[in-house]
Amino acid sequence: MRNMAFSNVRVIEPQSARGKARLARILEVAAELFLRDGYEQTSIDAILVRSGGSKATLYAYFPTKEDLFRAVIDSVVVNGQGPEALDAAADPRVVLTEFAAKRLRVMLSPQHRAILGLIIAERERFPDLARMYLTHGPQRSQSLLVAHLEALRRNDSVHVNDVNEAAEFFIGMLKQRWTAQLLFVAAPPPSETAIREHAARVVTRFLAAYARQTH
Repeated sequence: MRNMAFSNVRVIEPQSARGKARLARILEVAAELFLRDGYEQTSIDAILVRSGGSKATLYAYFPTKEDLFRAVIDSVVVNGQGPEALDAAADPRVVLTEFAAKRLRVMLSPQHRAILGLIIAERERFPDLARMYLTHGPQRSQSLLVAHLEALRRNDSVHVNDVNEAAEFFIGMLKQRWTAQLLFVAAPPPSETAIREHAARVVTRFLAAYARQTH
């Protein structure tokens, strides 16, 4: 059997379709309960009741509750990742607008807000998960944007002296409007129309600020 790599956890991956379905169901239920009730309030027994599994099966994959929690957080964060790179050959306005809209959808989704709150609440107990979220979430998004801006600078599509500073400017404009809502207010996420309109405005202002210079 192969090992599935999670954050500081290696899980034996079942080979049968039935075993894979059981493992997927355990992770699905565990994610639902951890995100809804928190780490302390979620018990292994509650996960087993909801998933229909046995303790022997669960502990074969996850020897401790901590291992299961790490695997759940890792799977949720990694599954939220976007593309490996942005297309520098395409229209910069279209690419940046899609990138911005996708980031907003993820950031403002109920699942992301729940996972962020849980990671913050448990960062003293699980500092590795906080670092993993930072690496695979915000830092990865910024790295993708930095690489794209560097490619646009090379093909003379934008005039950028410092791609890291430009990426920070872009992400700051993108997130600022809803940051307080994300962290402090249990409000519903904005509509798809509002997300796309905001993404388009950010890209328009960004491209105006870094327009290619002509002489």
